Amino acid sequence: MRILYLEDDPSNLALIERVAQMHQDELVTVLNPHDALEVLRNEPIDLFITDIHLGYEEMDGLDFTAYLRENGLEIPIIAITAYDYEDYRRRSKEVGTDYHIVKPVAINDLVDLIDQFR
Repeated sequence: MRILYLEDDPSNLALIERVAQMHQDELVTVLNPHDALEVLRNEPIDLFITDIHLGYEEMDGLDFTAYLRENGLEIPIIAITAYDYEDYRRRSKEVGTDYHIVKPVAINDLVDLIDQFR
């Protein structure tokens, strides 16, 4: 499986990297929506994981998800955040994410979640 992970803080990559290694998945990581869009346009991706709070004033992970869905992206999208806000959960559902998770995430729970999309 090819997983694209949009995360602006490289220190947060370790958990997803570990899960990808456990299943010999290929993990492509990007730091911003522009780079994510380039990957999605040019490479086959099976699962997209996006952090919600990206640190960009013009677009967060949910805005980007809405843009992708409006433009026909149909692959599964998981939104991940360190902030357990009801507004994020609501918006996540509205924009079309397939799953919304809050950090910290237990590795077994993340493996089970990603396995649902295999």
